[in-house]
Amino acid sequence: MHVFSNTISLLLPLLLLGGSQEAHASPAALDKRQTTGQYCNPESQICYLEYSWGPTVPVFRIAVPDTASSNTPFDTLLQIVAPASLGWVGFSWGGGMTLNPLAVVWPNGQSATVSSRWSTGRTLPDLYPSATYHTVSASRNSTHWTVEAVCKGCSQWSGGGLSATGTNTFAWAVSKTAVAQPANSASSFQIHNNVGMFSEGLEEGKVPAAVFEEYVKGAK
Repeated sequence: MHVFSNTISLLLPLLLLGGSQEAHASPAALDKRQTTGQYCNPESQICYLEYSWGPTVPVFRIAVPDTASSNTPFDTLLQIVAPASLGWVGFSWGGGMTLNPLAVVWPNGQSATVSSRWSTGRTLPDLYPSATYHTVSASRNSTHWTVEAVCKGCSQWSGGGLSATGTNTFAWAVSKTAVAQPANSASSFQIHNNVGMFSEGLEEGKVPAAVFEEYVKGAK
């Protein structure tokens, strides 16, 4: 498990949708809560690279097949476990708001909607058809909502891509405000309440390719 010691100032150039409105703790106190490690689901045999940052921030988990290569596109699996208080969660595959694939997810009844987005500026991201998400599972209860989706097109994009063997930088944003149309993946949404980023390799989330393919084959 790794603990981050960067200050919030390091986040500023890579904010997803603007400035954070959460300032109840000092930067140092907030950063000490950031951790990455490996989480393994004993039922599915899927192990993920896991990132967490306290009870008010979603847990983000990433898995890829162990055959993933930086030279060719590969599928990516993203799981988000979000506090019930959040209206939407954004995840950046390239560590910033602009010029890389974004996943914006929100609760929709007892399920969830995953929206593929791309932005060229500090405005509401557009739909991004070059990356597609298929939902593996989604659920909601009184304390959390969870969604897991496999992405085709999130490992490589114009001007960048994920490293299968080196360090990658990811970013996230959250809002407490519900989206306008929960059932519509093209829905508009309000600016975030909090943002963050983390850098880590994908080794903790590498899964035997056959196990990965079996797990995601029923995704819709």
